[in-house]
Amino acid sequence: MLTFNALDIYGNEIVLPIPSYMTLNRDEGVPADDISISFPVIKDLPELCELTIREESEIIFYGQVDEQQTVVSSSAVLTRIVARSMAAVLLDNESKPVSYYCPSTSIVFSRHLEPFNITSYKGNDVVLKETLNIAKGMTNWQALYTFCMRAYGKPPRIEADGTVNLNGIECDKSVYFSNVDGVHYISLKENNKRCNTLSDVWVKLSAGDGYVLNVINEDAKARKIKRERYLDATSASASPIVAQTMIRNSVDNSYELIVVSPERLVNVLGASAIVDDSYIGRRENLYVSNIYYNLTPDGERTTVTLKRRQENVDT
Repeated sequence: MLTFNALDIYGNEIVLPIPSYMTLNRDEGVPADDISISFPVIKDLPELCELTIREESEIIFYGQVDEQQTVVSSSAVLTRIVARSMAAVLLDNESKPVSYYCPSTSIVFSRHLEPFNITSYKGNDVVLKETLNIAKGMTNWQALYTFCMRAYGKPPRIEADGTVNLNGIECDKSVYFSNVDGVHYISLKENNKRCNTLSDVWVKLSAGDGYVLNVINEDAKARKIKRERYLDATSASASPIVAQTMIRNSVDNSYELIVVSPERLVNVLGASAIVDDSYIGRRENLYVSNIYYNLTPDGERTTVTLKRRQENVDT
């Protein structure tokens, strides 16, 4: 059972009713989750600033209220609340320009996250053994992201309960989609997007040479895919490693399996997944990259996008 609690601007906790409509969107590539919930009109509702949603005892959403609407139409009068997870406050607030010498996790956390009511993090207190410059115009999210990419080698993730995971998306859950003995689904679509896969990236290493280094995607070659790019690694903003990243990103975006289930699946971002279907067969080595949950008076359903876990790309 879902429960909905809000905090108003005076610090009062308000228990909200079960909504008539709800959407929740959660994506591995988007820092902030977003949610919209609509109720039959709630009169005299004070201004809200925080929203917490639980499934039994597990928090599935905690964040800041962006919009509080009263919608009047010929068919209904609704109260609608639009909110984003706690990553939103980091995205919305510009950081003070600052230069750190060998900053630690605790320093970055205390200066860029704690002032915005983010109170805890997961991860070791790593020290970045170099200078970290936070330039004018960078947000607090960009400050955190830059630090984590250089200190941890991974992008951070603000989890459903508002905790920052400095090791990125971590989920020990697994989902088995099967209409026989697993999570049931209404439909699925498997999409091999050959047009997104790069076969080669040619790299220029020095000003006097041409594009002489060829970073090859052997799997693409074997599948008769030819899509080439050129990278000038002589500039300060690029390096040969970028070519590897370009190929890995193209591989990541070249396959997806979209499953629509009548079940509520909201806290499974990053979970391992298997699909066992009588038409396409068994698909393994998948993970959940996007969740779109939708609740209406007719019922609920979750659209889950699955991607393949990548193997090493040959060079």
